[in-house]
Amino acid sequence: MVAKTPKDGFLPLRVSTVDNLISSGGVERGNTLLLSGGCGSGKTIFLMQSLYNAALNGEKVAYFSLEEDTQKIKRHMLKNFGWDIEALEKKGVFYTHHVSAMRMARDIELTLDEFNQSEKNYIENILDKHPEISLIDAKGVSLPFHPDRIAVDSLSALSNSFMNKEKYRLCIQVLVESLNAHQSLNILVSETEQDPKSYGRVGVEEFLVDGVIVLYNLRKGQLRRRAIEILKLRCSEHVQEVVPYRITQAGIELMPSDSKLIDV
Repeated sequence: MVAKTPKDGFLPLRVSTVDNLISSGGVERGNTLLLSGGCGSGKTIFLMQSLYNAALNGEKVAYFSLEEDTQKIKRHMLKNFGWDIEALEKKGVFYTHHVSAMRMARDIELTLDEFNQSEKNYIENILDKHPEISLIDAKGVSLPFHPDRIAVDSLSALSNSFMNKEKYRLCIQVLVESLNAHQSLNILVSETEQDPKSYGRVGVEEFLVDGVIVLYNLRKGQLRRRAIEILKLRCSEHVQEVVPYRITQAGIELMPSDSKLIDV
């Protein structure tokens, strides 16, 4: 299968043949995707496969973990798939950073308390006062480059750390707007039910982002079947089908049941 060449200003996702499901061959810079799925669907694998291949192809990548230790993730990716992220860090093209979701939520809630939502330029005022909401501009985060691709894993950890869900919604709005301003391809991970009716923890995340990719891990009799769906993508036309995939030693591998599915 010949991979599509992305349009100018678009970056391919670089996961198996997923980009062939998108008419533009990738996602436009300045867009944020929500990657949703239940337990065991392969969200972290999809994410790291995308980031690793992007770095191998000359992109600068920034990965923020709000939950799992980054050393543990790198160790598992190397052992299971041969993806040597530390080698890419040494080359200066891959940046990883762990952020305490609990501490971040507490700091953001205190900052939001200082503002009146009726203020003009409310979002801009929050960012000026508390730039770490955007993660990439946070104190203590010293990126060695301007990133082409930014990933946050996961919003579920952040949501669980907020006592006030309205403040969490505002936090996500600020996060998405600030990430998009960097003209990068941004991916936010969210845990959902196996057959979700909403795609974020509080049901607003999917409306604030530019695209939603859902990974399913559904039980069929005694077995589970994995499948991917591009539910929403503002920047491009895309296949309106659920496509099966499997997880192999090379990562996620799409298994389209009909070759026509990839002809957009």
